[in-house]
Amino acid sequence: MDNLTASAITIVIILIIIVIMLTKHRADTDKKLYRMAKQFSLMQYNEKAKAYCKRIHEKYPDLCAGADFFLKEKGDDVVIEEWNSNQPRPDK
Repeated sequence: MDNLTASAITIVIILIIIVIMLTKHRADTDKKLYRMAKQFSLMQYNEKAKAYCKRIHEKYPDLCAGADFFLKEKGDDVVIEEWNSNQPRPDK
């Protein structure tokens, strides 16, 4: 195998790896956007979620629903589904 063939094969392998990484990144981004949209929809139509989010924001003004924490409906109540902050997780 000459140097030109080896270089071509190396470039093709690198391009394949880049395409795979970009595809995975896009899938991760789509998942994050879907979760954020779901969270904003919950805030828009659920008064308990809106009030809970407001209490969290009053205590931690820098946190953002849909990024730093996620709420979910649990029966007639709203609970924190995921807490992604270094701040202490608030009680209800």
